[in-house]
Parts: sequence; C-alpha cells; structure tokens
Amino acid sequence: MTRLNFLFLMVFVFSLLGSSKMKFMEDLAKGRLTILSEEQKKILTYCFGGQLKPGIDSKYTQSCYIHPLFSLDGLELTEDSPKDHFHHHGLFWTWPVVRTRGQDTGTWEPRIPSLRQHFVRWLKRKATDRTFVLGVENAWKLDEKEVVAKEKVYVRVHALEKQGRLIDLELEVEAVGGPLELQGTPEENKGYGGLTFRGSPMFTGATMTTEKGILAEDAVHTPFLWADLSTRELGVAIFVSPDHPGFPARWLIRNSYAGLINVSWPGLKPVTLKPGEPVILRYRIFIHRGDARTADVASAYERYLKERRVEDNPLSHP
Repeated sequence: MTRLNFLFLMVFVFSLLGSSKMKFMEDLAKGRLTILSEEQKKILTYCFGGQLKPGIDSKYTQSCYIHPLFSLDGLELTEDSPKDHFHHHGLFWTWPVVRTRGQDTGTWEPRIPSLRQHFVRWLKRKATDRTFVLGVENAWKLDEKEVVAKEKVYVRVHALEKQGRLIDLELEVEAVGGPLELQGTPEENKGYGGLTFRGSPMFTGATMTTEKGILAEDAVHTPFLWADLSTRELGVAIFVSPDHPGFPARWLIRNSYAGLINVSWPGLKPVTLKPGEPVILRYRIFIHRGDARTADVASAYERYLKERRVEDNPLSHP
C-alpha cells in the first residue's frame, strides 16, 4: 500500500468514526431541531418555534414539543394537529386547567386568556459516545405577554440497543411571579393533562398493553405502572419514574379514534406550584420493534426502575 493510499484510508476510517456519534440539524426558519442517530437517521424533532398547519386557525399555533418522533426504521410515530383534535401535537406536555393571576386558562387547547409555551434558549446540545442530551428553557406567557411559569426540558437519547431505543425526558416547571395551579380536566372525571403521546394513524386500533396485560377497551383515569401502544411491527411505551409526584400515576390510554397515551398528572385534584419550588416530572420513552411481548417491555420497565432507584441523576446535571 502506498503512503497516499494509506492516508486516504485513514481519512475514510476517521470520517466513519466521526459519524458514529449522534448529531443534530437545526432549521431556524422552521423552528425545528432534529436529532440524528449514529447512522444519521432521524430520531426525533424538537419544535422550538411556532408551528401551524396550513388552513388551521392561528389560535392553534404550538411550540415546545416533539414531532415527529420516529420509529427505528424512520416512520413517523406521532401526528401533529390531526383533524379530530387540532390541539394534539406529537409528544407534548400541556394542561387543560391552569389558574394564575386570578384567571382560569390552560395550555392544552386555546383559551381566553391565552397561555402558551415559548422558546427562550438552549441549555444543552451535547453528544457523547452513547447519548445525546438536549436541554431547553421555555416560558409560559399569559396573553402572549406576562411570563407566569418557567419550563426546563431535558431529553436524553440513548444509543440503539437490540430491543429498541430509550429516550429519557425530564420536565421542570416553576411558577414565576406568584402561585400557579395545575389540574387535569374535570369533564366526566377524566382528569387528563400532562405528558401526552398522540400517535400517527397507524396506532388506531393498536394493541394497548400495561403491566396488567392487554386492555380490551380504552382506559380513563386508571392507575398503571406503564403503558404501551403496539402494532405487530412496532410500538411505543412510556414509563414513569418512581420519584414522580403521585406515583404510581393514572393514565388515559386510547386506540378508539387514534392511538393516545397520557400520564394524567395531577389528575382531578389540583396542584399549586410556587416560585422557587419547581416540580420535576421524569419519564422514559421506549421505541421498539414488534409488540409489547416481543420487545419485553415489562423487563425494560423493571430496568428503568432499578436505574432510577440506584442513582438520582437529573438530566440537567453534566
């Protein structure tokens, strides 16, 4: 081998090594940041700017959520502003009842006065050999003016494993300038609100599974340890950290009009947040091939519990 050929070979090898880490692409014009896998496949897109589908009333403009969330083979697992619920948007965290400054409002869907999440700044965008951590600071603005809450979001994408990919999500919400009350919807005692996965049309009629087995019908405000939506080919599970307030959580799980998983916190009983006393909500998303049994979601959940109990490692820390 000549010296020149050797140099070309080394450049090629180093370029492969350099591409083995996860990376991100930022589209400032569209207000989106996409995390790419080790093989440079899309894993998820964080929508930090205002998003609005053509033909939809501007009051449904949303920001600060994840869409699309991709399968291991590049399929879009989430849906944004579907016709049946314009206010559903991918993997999001909003509340139908928020009381602040003596007024009733909410971030779940358009209200008067309005309350919506707005991007403030990036806190972290860091790749290691095995993970990518994204940190964001957002603000909740009342009537697009006054900040009534500060929100920090941390996403840790883990390296691909045999059974699938793990994504840890940490949400920190703190009241600003006075108390702020959160509550799930009291309508028909449903209690929904909080972290929500709105699946793409492929999850309509999908198999709904929890630690209690396969669900025969939609579950509303029902306590479970974990929840999974799967077709025969793929699935998504959500785990709740054992340090989550109100653990074990109650859930809204649906496959009737669409695939939907909601960790219903705080549910029907309101919770008051105070300045200087943030609430921290931690979850793990498990994207897998096959159904819940094939992917052994139950074992993946037990692993998560052990990891959370052994060491308290907030994603906000280095």
